[in-house]
Amino acid sequence: MYDSEDDFGVGVAPKRAFFSSANGGASRHLVVNGSSERMAVKVKCSNNRLFRISPVFTILDPGCAQRLQIVRDPGSPGTDKVILLYTRTTGRNARDAFEQSDKSQHGRLLIALIAREGEEKPNEAEDNRNKEDRRRRVRLISD
Repeated sequence: MYDSEDDFGVGVAPKRAFFSSANGGASRHLVVNGSSERMAVKVKCSNNRLFRISPVFTILDPGCAQRLQIVRDPGSPGTDKVILLYTRTTGRNARDAFEQSDKSQHGRLLIALIAREGEEKPNEAEDNRNKEDRRRRVRLISD
């Protein structure tokens, strides 16, 4: 099984998506075929109750990219994942390419889906200030 982007030259960015558990939300990702071969891509999700993904199947010609839309409904906080399976193909139908291919020849990419209470994305500046405040308190206590 292929599990490295270097095997086929297929990549995805970003590799993480943050959502508000209370409000849900949407995230866009870019799947890129950096190889010299046509690829079929199939998208699977660990939680189809809360997430909708489009497109589920696509064909990527060499050097081309496809936007992936992930939508999360409100629900409890937690971590899920999207698995992008990809395989070489000469056909025009991605679904048929997966039905006809050997599963051991499928490459895999993962996207982490993180739902937290409150904000969708963690506020890095605030996190850094909180870390610095904790360091100061530790220094004061130890002095």
